[in-house]
Amino acid sequence: RVAGKIITFLAQLEDFQKTLWLKKKFVVETQYCVAIKEIPEDFLAEIVANAAQWAEWEQLHHLSELEQADDGLFGQRPALRSPEFLNANPSLMIDTRHFDGNFTARLLEALGDIDEKTDGTLFHSENFQALSLMQARYRDKVKCVYIDPPYNTDASAIDYKNGYKCSSWISLLNNRVTLTHPLLTDNGDLVVAIDDEQQRELSLILTNQFGNRLLGTICVRANPSGRPTQTGYAVSHEYLLFAGASAKSCIGRLPPTEEQMARFSQVDAEGAFEWRNLRREGSNSDRDARRALYYPIYIKEGAIRVPPMTWKPATEEWIVEEQPSKGEHAIWPDNEDGVQKNWRWEWTTVMSSLDKLAVRPDRSRRDYVYYKRRPHEEGVVSVSSWFDAKYSATEHGTALLKKLFGQSSFSYPKSIHAVLDAIYIAGAAEPSTTVLDYFGGSGTTGHATIILNRKDGAKRRFALVEMADYFDTVLLPRLKKVAFTPEWDNGKPSRLALPEEAERGPRLFKVVRLESYEDTLNNLEVKRSSAQQSLLDHGEAKGPGKLREQYLLQYLLKVETSQSPSLLNVAAFSDPTAYRLLVKRPGSDESREVCVDLIETFHWLLGLTVQSISAPQAFSAQFEADSEKRLRLKGRLQHRSTGARSTEHGEGQAAAPGLAEAPFWFRTITGTLPNGRKALIIWRKLTGVPEEDNLVLDAWFTRQGYSSKDSEFDLIYVNGGNNLENLKTPEDTWKVRLIEDDFQRLMFATEAL
Repeated sequence: RVAGKIITFLAQLEDFQKTLWLKKKFVVETQYCVAIKEIPEDFLAEIVANAAQWAEWEQLHHLSELEQADDGLFGQRPALRSPEFLNANPSLMIDTRHFDGNFTARLLEALGDIDEKTDGTLFHSENFQALSLMQARYRDKVKCVYIDPPYNTDASAIDYKNGYKCSSWISLLNNRVTLTHPLLTDNGDLVVAIDDEQQRELSLILTNQFGNRLLGTICVRANPSGRPTQTGYAVSHEYLLFAGASAKSCIGRLPPTEEQMARFSQVDAEGAFEWRNLRREGSNSDRDARRALYYPIYIKEGAIRVPPMTWKPATEEWIVEEQPSKGEHAIWPDNEDGVQKNWRWEWTTVMSSLDKLAVRPDRSRRDYVYYKRRPHEEGVVSVSSWFDAKYSATEHGTALLKKLFGQSSFSYPKSIHAVLDAIYIAGAAEPSTTVLDYFGGSGTTGHATIILNRKDGAKRRFALVEMADYFDTVLLPRLKKVAFTPEWDNGKPSRLALPEEAERGPRLFKVVRLESYEDTLNNLEVKRSSAQQSLLDHGEAKGPGKLREQYLLQYLLKVETSQSPSLLNVAAFSDPTAYRLLVKRPGSDESREVCVDLIETFHWLLGLTVQSISAPQAFSAQFEADSEKRLRLKGRLQHRSTGARSTEHGEGQAAAPGLAEAPFWFRTITGTLPNGRKALIIWRKLTGVPEEDNLVLDAWFTRQGYSSKDSEFDLIYVNGGNNLENLKTPEDTWKVRLIEDDFQRLMFATEAL
């Protein structure tokens, strides 16, 4: 019996720890890095006056040296700390961390369509927790996942823990790959960099998660000089393992090389192209391979047409029903030796694509039919071994970071070219791809995505996750630097971004910092009410198997920690700007109290694609009793500045006689849920007088032009009990929903984990 009680108590401990680990973590801070090109002119004076922002720019970009440069690389520069300077450098990114909340709120409202403009999302977090939080937002939306996990070797010291025992390493990777699969599009790819140490175990994990959809393995010579081993040889290679979400997934082609691009010497309104013979060459080019592609094309003085024909199934040939007219002559897909070949296109394609064809002399000077072949139509099939010098991590990883920072700032970064090519063939060739890397390291994957966008003007997005201190010392500064200009040397810009490079560069990064598991533990508060204690002290509750013993063995932790800040104290939602946690500072044991970003946390829990975030609004109100002694508003709501508050101690702006002492505060967000439904989210500060709060909510709701009966929004979320008119949705749920209810449900939901 004693053993059973011990097991029961240990089960309580383990279940409680599991709950703490799987709970979605709070966003403890959100900052935005926004390019000057996206910021309205009205904000530039405040940016010019912000000393902290200029100090960061000087540290990262050496702006004062740009101003003084007279070598012709930078041209005539406007004076520093002026709106003219900012407009002349549209790729500079401000960081809202250097500005107060009022500025950030106004900027977000002015920017509009926040998520559409967010080109990079950067999570400072343990990656399991970040993957857990992003499930709703990114489900079925990530085309390419690239990760470079710890190789589990002790060959040399690096900046992250890299000595996992094999079983722990397998558990670490398997848990995260499990959360990866739901994020992939139906044709998405996962590509994992690994070396020999755990390559077999990784293959087993991918086989278990993706079944028979292992797409291939590429061997990369990442270290040409080799890493010495105890067995007497030097390892110069590592692997890229590819897995696909479904049968639609594949390893794509590499982009054309410079030599190949040189062939595309012609240009029209659609871009570069080369003229290529319409007759097929190489494999499957003989007539018998595809007999329906053997037919005549009539040409006359540059005009092209296919004559009327009838297909004869018995002999599998076209019967031509019209002879060439005067001046026309027939061209067949026969080569110079008279061997019957076939055309590249069906006859219907020829007739519908005449603007892409031309009559040109072939090698024998005979008139022939050519088509416009463009570089994006075909790339290069990737071979299973990448031995080019550009894949050297030393020359194009470490050396690249030295150019960016002037010193070695990170151990063993990947070659930028290896990551570029890996994500390209894993799906980033598509212009609207989302690329995810949850072992973010020095930020190479984000850098590679920026390079691809600058090259072709596409709007690929990336999401990176990194938990280590170098998130702030390497990853984020690196992305700010390459957003400013693409070329660096010794930590300084080699040149400014060209207008096209600035235009195609990042518009906005969102930096999301999450509560850690340790923060969750540190914010537990064990509280037992006097009523609970009285019940446990009752005589009938004591004794073996009685209430007191069962409570201590099975329920104590869950019950007495339920109001802990890290376990969601919904009573604190009365002020969404003042929900506080003790958060450990990175790289130290010191904790500081921070205000959790409940608003951003709720967006991630819902999976909301944000369209707009309004700046806060504050109002004062007068109240009076009607003839039946019911409270009602007296007059209209009075708009108040959110910069001043009245308190019970009389601080801030004085309240007029009869006005509520504290303003009624509102902030709204609109967006789209993963199922396509439109949502309106209303956050407000509650005064503790529900009747007044709801009278003001009703008046404010009407003032904004909202109605719960309108079809503009499918769901309306509000914190705190309210009297808004409610309706049943087609899914038999209420249209107006309490934020607290859905917040708690979603934070502790584990179905997808």
